[in-house]
Amino acid sequence: MRKYLLFVFICLLPACLVAQNNHQMQQEENQYAQIPNDSLFKELKAIRSLQEKAKAERDTIRAKMKKREAELQEQTEADMSNEYGAILQVENNTRQHWWYDDWNCFGIFTFIVALASLIIGWITYNAQKKTEENTTKTQRNTSKLNLEEQKSLLSDMIRHFYRNYVVSLALGIKLEAEKDGDKFRGYPSEEHLLKMAVNLDDVHLNLFYQENEQHHLVHKLFVMLRNYNIELSVISEHLKSQQIDYATKVRDLQTLTFKCYYLTGEITKLIGMIWYKGEKDYESEARQRIIEEQEKNRHDNADETKYYTGDVVLEIPEESYYLKTLFAADQAKFLADLKQDVVIEAGRNKSDSPKIHIIPFV
Repeated sequence: MRKYLLFVFICLLPACLVAQNNHQMQQEENQYAQIPNDSLFKELKAIRSLQEKAKAERDTIRAKMKKREAELQEQTEADMSNEYGAILQVENNTRQHWWYDDWNCFGIFTFIVALASLIIGWITYNAQKKTEENTTKTQRNTSKLNLEEQKSLLSDMIRHFYRNYVVSLALGIKLEAEKDGDKFRGYPSEEHLLKMAVNLDDVHLNLFYQENEQHHLVHKLFVMLRNYNIELSVISEHLKSQQIDYATKVRDLQTLTFKCYYLTGEITKLIGMIWYKGEKDYESEARQRIIEEQEKNRHDNADETKYYTGDVVLEIPEESYYLKTLFAADQAKFLADLKQDVVIEAGRNKSDSPKIHIIPFV
């Protein structure tokens, strides 16, 4: 029974408490209801005013705080800007490059210039080395050659030009004998003209560097010999061309013969001026060299059956160095010996083939 009553009490206790609470709230409402309406509005208005004032103060404080924060931020940024500017100024003043911080263009440019200078220096060194070697070789060759040997080389040119003179006359005779009207029917093989060329290395200008006047004379002769070689090439091209007229080819042959005795005279005069100082005439020695060449040619070609049998008419100008100077005392003998040399040259060799080969035009 007690348990039943206790259970009922516990179940009813919450309901009693709720009822008591409702009763109290009703009493409070009745109390408020007894307060006048104007007094309640005033109190609420005062509370609202206090709330708005507090909010305004709070907003003012917040605005001041934001303003202060902005000022602090600007000051901080200004301080940082000044510090970065100072650092940047130091960096610019100490920078050793033009563009990027890690790209030293001046250093690269200097390296390229240095490399180019090295290459140019290497090329120059090799060129100078080759020049030095050639100069040393020339000096070594020149040191082995004295003035007497140089004189001997020039004297041999006198013999060489006499042989060229004989070949030039023989060429003209062979071409005239085989012409068709006013045209040559062929041309001499190039070998005959190429063998007429002078070896320019036989003239050693280095021997005369110490004597300006002598060097000038020898250099002048060197230039004339060089031009003679050029003329030989041109004449060879003219003779083998069918487009070149007959008169031009005849003129070329006359130039060949003229240059032979003209250069013989220049060489003879040069030897007399340098080696004999004008005190002795070298003409007698030059004349002897030609006579020896004539005798040797007749000895080597004693078989007269090989001689040229056609007409041989030599037209030697009286002003030629051979007739006017070297053999002025005995022109008839010189002309007879010269004619025999021409007949031999225009004839046949020991194998019975023409000494001067004329190639017919196709």
